[in-house]
Amino acid sequence: MTPRLYLEDSYQREFNAEVLEYEDGWCVLSRTVFYPGGGGQPCDRGQLLLEGGSVEVSEIREDAEGRLWHRIGRALAAGTAVRGVIDWSYRHALMRHHGLMHVVNTVARQHFGGVITGVQLGSEESRIDFKLTGFSREQTSDLEGRVNEVLQHGHCVTSSVISEDEFRARPELIRTLNVLPPVVDGRVRIVEIEGFDAQACGGTHVHSTREIGRARIRKFDNKGKDNKRFYWTLTE
Repeated sequence: MTPRLYLEDSYQREFNAEVLEYEDGWCVLSRTVFYPGGGGQPCDRGQLLLEGGSVEVSEIREDAEGRLWHRIGRALAAGTAVRGVIDWSYRHALMRHHGLMHVVNTVARQHFGGVITGVQLGSEESRIDFKLTGFSREQTSDLEGRVNEVLQHGHCVTSSVISEDEFRARPELIRTLNVLPPVVDGRVRIVEIEGFDAQACGGTHVHSTREIGRARIRKFDNKGKDNKRFYWTLTE
């Protein structure tokens, strides 16, 4: 499995590595800070700097062995030394939106009985779907206000790992059965918003809910009797 530096520090923007494998425009590195995508969060993008120039990293994918392949569109020999640099403004925007979706998910569950059915993060707008029985358009301002109250409180956001057995014994850590969190070496990563929520998650996050900013529901759609879709943006 490729060592994933983003799990230790979501704010790390650069790293040194070497090419381990290359195949058809994709390469595996000895370690990486590029997030491969998952849980509704898109993969990172950026560059690999090397002697005599650079190559764009446009996509990341994970194979069955846990290796992360970086799409570069150019042949690089095994052993080539590189310095990876992620597109930080894009990553940070996704981190803010990911934290926002955790807060929205928890507020909807605690105050409106919502069950998340889907989410797609973006750097400018994110979409989240819920099964929300009896929820009306008139309640969107209440939901928005409760979410912003949590954001402005400035809860610390941290991550830790627990055993698979402990994870299985805590069903509240699972928010959707459609996308189960990865179990790596018998452990599961937990992201906690201190004093507010904890859930299994393998994505990247900011250090405080205040860093997310203020949020606004840009659009609300009824997708059926009990299925509701919300589009969220950040206003600062």
